[in-house]
Amino acid sequence: MRLIFVVLILCLIGGPIAFAAASLQPDPILPSSATLTPRQAVQSKALIKRARDVADGTDPAGRIEATEAELNALIATAARVVKPLLGATEIDESGLRVRVAAQIPGVPQLGWVNIDAKAAPSQNGLEVTSLRLGRMTLPTRTTVSLATGALDLATPDDLGSLLLTSITALDTRDGIAVLTLNAGGAGDASLLSQVKSQLRGAAGRPTTAEVKAHFAAMSAAARDGALPRDGSAAPWIAFAMERVAEAGHVSAEEKQFDTRAALIALAAHCGDGAAIGLIVGNLQDEPGFKPCDDTDLAGRKDLRKHFTLSAGLQSISGSAMSFGMGEVKELLDTGSEGGSGFSFDDIAADRAGIRYAETFNAVSPEDLGPLVAQISGEADIMPSINGLPSQLSESAFLEQYGEAGSPAYNRQIAEIDQRIDALTLYR
Repeated sequence: MRLIFVVLILCLIGGPIAFAAASLQPDPILPSSATLTPRQAVQSKALIKRARDVADGTDPAGRIEATEAELNALIATAARVVKPLLGATEIDESGLRVRVAAQIPGVPQLGWVNIDAKAAPSQNGLEVTSLRLGRMTLPTRTTVSLATGALDLATPDDLGSLLLTSITALDTRDGIAVLTLNAGGAGDASLLSQVKSQLRGAAGRPTTAEVKAHFAAMSAAARDGALPRDGSAAPWIAFAMERVAEAGHVSAEEKQFDTRAALIALAAHCGDGAAIGLIVGNLQDEPGFKPCDDTDLAGRKDLRKHFTLSAGLQSISGSAMSFGMGEVKELLDTGSEGGSGFSFDDIAADRAGIRYAETFNAVSPEDLGPLVAQISGEADIMPSINGLPSQLSESAFLEQYGEAGSPAYNRQIAEIDQRIDALTLYR
């Protein structure tokens, strides 16, 4: 009996360790690839738009066609937001092959999670024909079923099953894949709306009601004249945190949760209401009432949007993802015909907004009030943008920096961070 007990304990302890040892590898299965280019950012955006049109039911054909180059551009875009990540696709008549290598955030010393999967052409849903995780070859049907079940458990209404059953067919030919979805009707019944609703419920972020309370308080303050309708947006940025401080939270967790809700509401008012609405739901209390729209930061409305949206996204997804999204936006501006080009002054506003959110999310409840009191104007929250390269064309960006993440690019980011470090609020 004792022997059985010992064996059982060893299995319970050793099983997960053995699985981790087999799934983690010291090196990625893919070589380090060039980082995202402006042209790839444009390709990725176009593919995302086509996929969204299908998923929200506005494209009745339900077919998402993508080239190998577009899928690789999509992975390169994701790699600027989720780091470190490598990926590549291959498409031919035999099917679609996807290889991905990633590290566990915060513990790169554990090595790489390498996944190599292939799906065959099928008119009966998704047919995964091979699947490797690290050094292990996994049974495809069992693994897909387990992954689907795990996602079902983690979400309110069986998101895994919803996604799997929505895929009705996969067609492949040399360099092109076509995925057919049963996305439902437009509106609340669409696949996209159902997925967004479930992810909101599972993400642990503030609910729509909590964000809406802050949003409504800002609207009321603007109607009463307590918040400006033009001029500097600094009072709006400070107001978001003043309201959290006035709540008198004792618990650090409650204070952080309320801080995130306030910054998301600020992003909806002064950043991009449509983007925030996609994530947390509709917040508008009066259609057409946009009291923050004519305010600015450093004399520019676009910098106000960059700052507040980045602060809100940091509260939703974290700093790395928020900054990655800002980088992708600048690369889109550079690669798109008629775009405004790559601007490091925009990046400065992005990083300042992220730092603002990081600081107020991390401060203790008792230190929140005194920290808010230090904000007397823009100079406390927004660095100088004098001399920062702006509106660089694609050719100029490539000539001066090569790519996002190059040594020259990183030196420019480091200079921006030094300017932010020197602000009174963070010294």
